[in-house]
Amino acid sequence: MLKTPPLQTASATIDTLCARLHSATLREDRRAAILGLRSFAKQYPASVASGSLRELLTTLRRDGLGEAGSTTDGLGRDGRRGSAAEGGDVDTIRLVLETLLMLFNPDSSSPEASDEIAYFMADGFSMRQDNVTLLLSLLDPASPFADYYSRLYSLQLLSAICAARPERLQECILGAPLGVSRLVAVLDDARDAVRNAGLLLLVGLTSGANEELRKIVAFEDVFAKVFSLIRAEGGLAEAGITAQDCLSLLANLIKGSPSNQTMFRESGCVSQMIQMLAHAFPPSAPEAAFLAQAREKAAWGLLRLLELFLEPGETSTAQNQAGFFRAGTAQVLIDLAYVAELPPPIRTLALKCTAALIASNPPLQEAFAALTIEAASSAPPELKVATQTNGSRSGHSSAKGSARPSAERPRHYIIEALLDLTLAKAQGDSLLRAAACSLIQSYLTTHDRIKAHFLARAIGGHADHEVAANVLNTLLHPDAGDAASVMYASWIVSDLVDDQLEAKAALAAVIEGNENEGEDVLTFIQALGSQLQAALQPADERLVGAYAGLLTVLLWDFAEGVNNLLAEGSGLLQALVAAVSPASGDSLVAGLSAVLLGTIYEFSTKDSPIPRRTLAPLLTQRLGRSKYLDALSQLRRQPAIRDFDLDEPADEALLSRNFTDIFMLEFSRLRKAIDKDPGVEVLPFSIAEDGVDRDVLDELRQQVQTAKEALAAALEEKMKEQQVREQEVMAREKEVQTASAEVERLRRINGAMQVGHEGELEGLGRRHEDVLARIQGEHQRAFETSKVEGERKLEERLREQGVAAAQKVQEAEQKAVEIGNTHRDEQSRHSEMARQLQALTAQHTELGTREVEVRRRFEDLTLRHEKITREHGVLRTQAEQTGSELERVRAESEARRESIVKFEAEMQELREELAGREAELATERAGFGDLERELEGVKASLVAAQTQANAPVGSTVADDADVQRLLAEAREAEKVAKEELEGMLLLMGDLEAKKDVYREKVKELGGSVSEEDDEEEDDDEEDEGADEEGVD
Repeated sequence: MLKTPPLQTASATIDTLCARLHSATLREDRRAAILGLRSFAKQYPASVASGSLRELLTTLRRDGLGEAGSTTDGLGRDGRRGSAAEGGDVDTIRLVLETLLMLFNPDSSSPEASDEIAYFMADGFSMRQDNVTLLLSLLDPASPFADYYSRLYSLQLLSAICAARPERLQECILGAPLGVSRLVAVLDDARDAVRNAGLLLLVGLTSGANEELRKIVAFEDVFAKVFSLIRAEGGLAEAGITAQDCLSLLANLIKGSPSNQTMFRESGCVSQMIQMLAHAFPPSAPEAAFLAQAREKAAWGLLRLLELFLEPGETSTAQNQAGFFRAGTAQVLIDLAYVAELPPPIRTLALKCTAALIASNPPLQEAFAALTIEAASSAPPELKVATQTNGSRSGHSSAKGSARPSAERPRHYIIEALLDLTLAKAQGDSLLRAAACSLIQSYLTTHDRIKAHFLARAIGGHADHEVAANVLNTLLHPDAGDAASVMYASWIVSDLVDDQLEAKAALAAVIEGNENEGEDVLTFIQALGSQLQAALQPADERLVGAYAGLLTVLLWDFAEGVNNLLAEGSGLLQALVAAVSPASGDSLVAGLSAVLLGTIYEFSTKDSPIPRRTLAPLLTQRLGRSKYLDALSQLRRQPAIRDFDLDEPADEALLSRNFTDIFMLEFSRLRKAIDKDPGVEVLPFSIAEDGVDRDVLDELRQQVQTAKEALAAALEEKMKEQQVREQEVMAREKEVQTASAEVERLRRINGAMQVGHEGELEGLGRRHEDVLARIQGEHQRAFETSKVEGERKLEERLREQGVAAAQKVQEAEQKAVEIGNTHRDEQSRHSEMARQLQALTAQHTELGTREVEVRRRFEDLTLRHEKITREHGVLRTQAEQTGSELERVRAESEARRESIVKFEAEMQELREELAGREAELATERAGFGDLERELEGVKASLVAAQTQANAPVGSTVADDADVQRLLAEAREAEKVAKEELEGMLLLMGDLEAKKDVYREKVKELGGSVSEEDDEEEDDDEEDEGADEEGVD
């Protein structure tokens, strides 16, 4: 009884099919195996991919493209090389590509479905450059296998690989010959599916790609191809998703690439882009909803693309701004912004693009003010503008034509329209009004002359009580329920006065109120303070942010403005202190109030209407230091301020960028302001600007340093003089002591002399008593006189000697000091001269050496210059000759190409002739063997005849005659054999010569001679050599 065969599982079937695909020798068997694997690919992708991916690639290369299995991918699992190529097969290519696509996109319900399969497949393709090159070769229009499905499936496979391993695929495409060119050429395909697949592949490939790949793609004239594709599809409205994909590709190529942006401008694509942007206007006739939606999406993408050219801070932004403005982009954008039929997001984006177009570019800002927009015939809110605003008066002149064709209507200057949209349209879209305000700020940024003109017009309009949109009127007379207008007006005025002392002074001089009508007269700053005080009761965040932020910017480093506010600011101070209290519960209002209080205290003076010593207790005692610092910290943690430098400004921001800049930069200064001594005042900016010059300050510092050095030198000299005086006093005291000792010694001598003289007088007294009695009186008087005179002269002499000794000592010391200084100066001069002499000697030696070296180099350079000149002439002549030779070679190349076919025919004839010659040579060789055997027989007969001839004499005459006859016949046969052998050798030599000539022709034509033919030739030559030795 037969057994029931075992149930075959899917895994076993897949393994069997993989083994069959690997081992099958017939193309039909392999195709059947691929069909079986394709049926399992959706449900069992992991099993099919792990077992057959390598064989599928090998089959694609071998059976599909008809390549021999000579690469590594053509090797089986056991290293067996595939069979020889049998020619390409489009059906096999389609089957293999479909199977591979199914493996990339399995059924979601499959038990083996996972993202890892896509990574495994992508790695299998991208690990080898040849696999990606194989898919790219199917995109070549000249390939016989590049049919519709081959190109489509290849592009889809590349897209799947790009989704999994984009970096590796980019490297493979860059390494493949003509890889990028073939991808870009797909955009010219007439079949929509192939072209769209290529477009999606380029979008995915350039998203996040390196700069090199994006440059190569842009160099393939992709910009013109994309615009042509959009036009071919019917423009922005009818192109639909294709237009959006095209814009995505352009955005990927343009973003952050100055070189591609330059190529875009220089290739004339700016005008094409603006012409396409002009198609974003809705048509006059009604259109289908899906067409309007497609046009709006494409217009949004086109405006986003424009923003990429206008990134602030990039090196190419200024050139991009000039190029787009010359093409009329600004006029098209503002016309788009004032089309009421377009959705607000597109109009808002158009205004933002216009702001980026003129930002920080003074020539464009000036030209922008001359643009006009068309007034509405009816009353759409965004198109009605007043007759006069801050900038200039309206007129019917249209210096710049609108990009939107329509009937002739009155036109208004763009600044008027923007102010009207920003300040007078309370019911308008908030994002649109914010974008209009941003455009006005871009118009004012970094252009002081425009700021001064704008402010003068605003002040003049306020003084004349004009009803047109005016930033000052909006701030001083806000409309109820329209806090946004006040906020936008405060932003504009903040831009006007930021770091502009003259603008601050001009605003401080503006007067509000009519004294003749009994109204309170307030300055502009005091009126802002009153509005802020009203906004704090109860607190309105938008109004408080507008007024407090503007006052902070206006009063910062402006002491006169602080004094102006404090003249009527007691109530405001009380309201600000109450707002900082934690009981208010609003951290934003508390922080803004604290910032304004800190600014007022920081720049107040003792001469302010409320002096600093009065303000200090208000902050430190009534408010409290901790509350003040906590309010500042809470404001610092607000997302709008915390993330100001990280994110783009939000559309619904409450604070101006000028206030945020000041707060971020001066945060530590505001924290320290409350701890500052009330007696210490900040130097006003005006005084610092007028009274401090850096050169004068440096000169004063130098003078102070010189005075300090002179004072130190004087003190040192004084100390030296004091030391000298002390030494002189000590020397004089010593001299006086010496003189006193000398006087004492003389006195002792004189006493001794007196004692001796008295003894002598006593001895002689007896003999000369009379004489002594007579002269004693005179002698005593003379002695006393002499003694007094001697002591006086001695004292005078001692005094003179002391003075002279002191003078000599002083002069000697001075001379010693001078001699010491002179000696040191001379010694230093001598050392310096010795060093200079040594340095000059070394320099002289070095200069001599360098002179010799320079002369030698100059001679060498002269010779080299002459040689290079001669070589240049020779090279120029050679270049001309090479050019003519190149033309000749090109002509010869064309002739050779034509003769290749002829040579190939001759090669075939030579092969056939060679085969015939080889057959004839084999026949001749066989005959040559017969002749050799016959010759051996003749030689044997000759030997026998000679033997008989040498026989004994007893032989008969008849035998002798027979022998002679046989000998003659043998010799004749030998002669004939030798002649035939020589003829055969000559014939073989001719055949070998012809064979050599044939081989040379084959080599010249690019063919090759097999080693077996060379070995047979060598064997034949050895056989011939052996035969010749045998014959000899």
